[in-house]
Amino acid sequence: MKNLITILLIIVCFNCKAQSPVLPLDDMGAYDQTNAYYKDLDNELDDFVGTWLYTDGDTSLKIILKKEEMHFNGRYYEDLIVGEYQYIEDGVEKINTLTDLNTVQGFEHEINGNNIYKDCIFLPVSDCIEGETRLGVILSDPITNHQASTLLHKRTVNGQEALNVFMSFSYSGDVTPKPDPTMPWQKEYLLIKQ
Repeated sequence: MKNLITILLIIVCFNCKAQSPVLPLDDMGAYDQTNAYYKDLDNELDDFVGTWLYTDGDTSLKIILKKEEMHFNGRYYEDLIVGEYQYIEDGVEKINTLTDLNTVQGFEHEINGNNIYKDCIFLPVSDCIEGETRLGVILSDPITNHQASTLLHKRTVNGQEALNVFMSFSYSGDVTPKPDPTMPWQKEYLLIKQ
């Protein structure tokens, strides 16, 4: 009887694993499997975690990013970079979502994504290096209903960790004429890790 229970437990555990494979995050895309877990096996997302700050006179952009593991998106599980941001232009705060950092999860964050790129084809920044790990995320502007395709590139500036961030906004609303986003339509920023 003891052997029968052991065999049944092994079969049940094997079936659970067979139905929920753990796959590399880089395998996501057209081949996504229901109930699979797309895990950041190489810890590539970890390089982007932290508080990052761009300043230019009275204008600043502060981004706080964290990693959420095993987020269920309704079809499969995935590791994500999520975060919030604050943008100040000419000393005036235009948008601040930082208070939501620990109150929402997954795709509810104004910054979210996990698209890993290893080439400079998609939205290249001025100093893109072929083969480097780049992270694609979406930055949402809840005030004006804009979304920015955003690419993050790790850099070192004067011995400090930095992110070269390229943002390109598009508008997803029905209002005509289109309002401007709270940040420039398209811009490249260099943020220093705090």
